[in-house]
Amino acid sequence: MDDQNIAVFQYHDQESYPIFVSLNELEASDAVTKLLEQMKFRELTGREADEVQKTLSATPHARLLELKPASSKVMAQIESASHSDRYGSESVLPKTGYKVYRYRDYALMVYSYAANSWECGVSEYFGQEEEGIFAARTIVNRFLSWALVPHGVIGFWGVPVKEGMVILKQKESQGEVVFVDLSKRKVLSMDGAKSQPLRFRILRLDNKIKNKNIRMTSEELLSFLSVHTSFLDPQGHSRPMRQLLQALSRSAEGVIHPRESFQSREETL
Repeated sequence: MDDQNIAVFQYHDQESYPIFVSLNELEASDAVTKLLEQMKFRELTGREADEVQKTLSATPHARLLELKPASSKVMAQIESASHSDRYGSESVLPKTGYKVYRYRDYALMVYSYAANSWECGVSEYFGQEEEGIFAARTIVNRFLSWALVPHGVIGFWGVPVKEGMVILKQKESQGEVVFVDLSKRKVLSMDGAKSQPLRFRILRLDNKIKNKNIRMTSEELLSFLSVHTSFLDPQGHSRPMRQLLQALSRSAEGVIHPRESFQSREETL
């Protein structure tokens, strides 16, 4: 990728995931660059950037998300009201051979699991101010959630804690996702890549219980994980996703924890 106007980033490059994002002449590129760096993408330069296209061609599950300014036609789709908005601001519309993801007012992504490069047209508000930052983080995390499944990685809305992770609602997490690599036993988040504790705990917050934890059964944990994953698809979870969910529910310890005892991140995301 030798175009001077294109910046290319790799997700957790030290873990060797062939997952990339490129910025093509975005007016808000500085803000988006900062956001990507917070999410543990590193900008590739020189020879590293030139090798990305070879990686995409040679690696079946390599993925590149191309972020670029939306054309006027795409912008009209982004801003229009649609019956497909069954997930609020977000929707996924299946087409023949591909899918269309839309985040109303911010982005339209065309993707296919048979293709290595996915395109995403974004509005001028992408990555700008509080709502635009939340939208941009969510959109990139949706891409990661789809792209990482073939690598044995599954994501959940939430934040990491010392003994594992706390799973939250999407808004509560401010669009942040914690990814778990079951094969490498790694936890990937905005705090970096860390080894998964031997006793990996998944916390579910509850307003009613006080001063105690309640252990979940593996069936209860599986049900909880299934509805809080960041993998979005109106056709339901794919077979690989179901396998990852089942494996995690068997290997992790699910705990219902008092909400009043949980302190969220102090820094502003």
